[in-house]
Amino acid sequence: MLAGRVAGQNSAIGLHSSMKLYFGAALLVISRLAFATLAVETWSTATATRPSDGWVLVYRFADRLSPELKKSNQPERVTITWRYIGNNGLPATSERKSMDALEDVINGLGPTTATLVFVATGNNRRQWVYYAKSASSFVGAVRNVQSKASAVPLEFEAAPDPSWTFHESFVRSIRR
Repeated sequence: MLAGRVAGQNSAIGLHSSMKLYFGAALLVISRLAFATLAVETWSTATATRPSDGWVLVYRFADRLSPELKKSNQPERVTITWRYIGNNGLPATSERKSMDALEDVINGLGPTTATLVFVATGNNRRQWVYYAKSASSFVGAVRNVQSKASAVPLEFEAAPDPSWTFHESFVRSIRR
């Protein structure tokens, strides 16, 4: 419905067909990203500062999950780590943008494949925590899209976590 109205509005103001294609592609990307994050209702951020050197760690996490999400459908936790050398443990802007782009590509695999619940950046690494139906299938899919998106070697760690204990513990640990 929205795409139809946008296309109609584009015609009315006389945009060239290449602009229509651009808007259509942008709507497709937006709708795909919205679909990929349906499992999470609310994202929150938190920071922690290491007292010894002042390095900051930045966390983004799924604060509230959709009531429709069935955790039992994704019982395996997969942690993906991207290591880098940064300034005070944080990545350079260009590297952060590459990380964000990789995250977008992974999230584009769809919510039935895996659900992103946690991202930590700092201490010279970015970590993503996903819950997947099958860790081996998800890691294979990530390796496939990662080989096209970035040459950075990623580290994978998988563990059964059917109760989503890691996620629940982290959310409870945040001081509000």
